[in-house]
Amino acid sequence: MDTSFALVRHGQTDWNLAGRLQGRTDIPLNETGREQAREVGRKLIGEGFSLVLASPLERAQETAVLIAQQIGAATGNAVPELIERGFGPLEGRIMAEVSDEESAAAAEQIEPRAHILSRAVPALLDIASRHAGRKIMIVSHGATMRTIRDALSGTKEPQGVENGEIIDVDLARLEQLAGELDLVAF
Repeated sequence: MDTSFALVRHGQTDWNLAGRLQGRTDIPLNETGREQAREVGRKLIGEGFSLVLASPLERAQETAVLIAQQIGAATGNAVPELIERGFGPLEGRIMAEVSDEESAAAAEQIEPRAHILSRAVPALLDIASRHAGRKIMIVSHGATMRTIRDALSGTKEPQGVENGEIIDVDLARLEQLAGELDLVAF
C-alpha cells in the first residue's frame, strides 16, 4: 500500500460557535465538537486509516483521540507544525466585529500564509516518509488547512474549512509544492 493521508479539521468549540478567531488560544471542544469528531470517525470505519495525528492544541488532540477510538487506529505524538495560524491581537475577537482599520493594523502581527506553508509542507512530507505505507489522518485547524488546500489546488477558494471537514492530500502534488514553496504567493 502506498503512503496516503488526509487532513481533518477539529470539531467545534464554543469560540467557533461564537465566530471568534481562536488561533493558538487553546480552546477545548464543546459537546457538538465531540459528536462531530465521533461522526468523522464513524465515516472513516473501513477506510484503512491506521494512525491519527494532531496539532498540539487540545481541540485537535481530543478530536484525534475520538476519531482513533471509532476506527481502531493508533495515535501518535503531536505535530507542532500543523498548529493553527497565529492571529496576533485578533485572537479571541469576533471577526464580524473587527473593523477594516483594526484588521489592517493587525496585519503585520498575523502569521503570513507563506510561513504556514513553510512549516506545514515539510512536516507533512516528513510524516509521509516516517510512516511509509500507512494511511494517516492528521487533525489540524481551519486557517492552516485552508492555506494548504489552496496552495495544493493553486487557487484561493472563497470558502473556509468546516469543523470535521476532511481534505485528502495528494502526496505527489505536495512534493511538487515543496519544490515551489519560494514561488507560492497568497
